[in-house]
Amino acid sequence: MAKNHQTENPLFKALMQQSAADISTAFASLVIQFDNPSTDGSIIKGMQHQLDVIATAEKRIETLNNHFNNTQI
Repeated sequence: MAKNHQTENPLFKALMQQSAADISTAFASLVIQFDNPSTDGSIIKGMQHQLDVIATAEKRIETLNNHFNNTQI
């Protein structure tokens, strides 16, 4: 069984860092798309995908913190 407080575990850190990287990459992509919109109809679909990436990564971080970052042990 996993300990509740895993913030120093290298695997916990890797999951958090990967989620943060996913957010940063999707955010950068959205900034580029907002600043240089394409004239084809697929831009909204692409932007929605980037928003989904951000939402998923944020949820992953929230879940990790809720279940494995309990400092009240």
